Amino acid sequence: MGAPSVFDVIKLLFNPDVSKKLILRIAYQQLSAIGLAKILSAVLGSTIVGVSSIIKIPQIKKIINPKLLTQKVSVTRGLSLEGIRLETLVYLVHVLYNRQSKNKFVNYGEAFLLGIQNVAIILLIEYYNLRSKLANKDTLSEKEQIETALKELVAPISIIVGIVVFLTKIAEPSLVEALQVLNIPLSIISKLPQIKQNYDLKSTSHLSEITVGANVLGSLMRVFTTIQSFNRLGRDYILLAGYTSSFIVNSFVAGQCYYYKKLYKRDEDADSKLQ
Repeated sequence: MGAPSVFDVIKLLFNPDVSKKLILRIAYQQLSAIGLAKILSAVLGSTIVGVSSIIKIPQIKKIINPKLLTQKVSVTRGLSLEGIRLETLVYLVHVLYNRQSKNKFVNYGEAFLLGIQNVAIILLIEYYNLRSKLANKDTLSEKEQIETALKELVAPISIIVGIVVFLTKIAEPSLVEALQVLNIPLSIISKLPQIKQNYDLKSTSHLSEITVGANVLGSLMRVFTTIQSFNRLGRDYILLAGYTSSFIVNSFVAGQCYYYKKLYKRDEDADSKLQ
């Protein structure tokens, strides 16, 4: 006799003569029949996509929240524009590859959402870098500086739109497949400028710890969900290798956050003792 259906379990919930322990046991059997790992994978996949819509919001707020322009510029200069640009390209290729492979949105949705947030961060970095340069010109008022900086953003926006149009409308599917293979080294390379920037500054105060931690957890969860989806995805080791490499480099950045925060606290304690 097979495991009872979900509807049978629901009916039992409304039967006062049936023990709740029995219902739980039957529910467990039902879940086991489906596959606990597969259920967990589906839940995690949906969770990743949902959470990804806000993962980089703390980093965006870290840029725009300071009151002074000099403080905002200080944060943006701590971020690697080259690294974020490359990471955004990795996200775009990943989304297109999954769409070509006809994978469900839940399998790659976070790349789409993170890519959009990355575009916002890129434009903020460009904007405040321009504002910093224009602030040194006494001939322009603050209003004129803002207007000029916004006009200058047309160039980076046009480049982003051009790349998207080329890869989605002009490029052959074989090119996207080739780029997906390159995504593995590119995802690692995209983090190296930020890692170097952190090392040069001996600080990660410009990074949002929430965003960094969420990146580590998200990439680890993706490794698990990809393994569970192997049958559906045709045993796609390319995706697995990409997520594993992302987990490694994200973990390294998280390690830098922990190390420099601890180093800063130790220096602070040493200064307070001297006083």
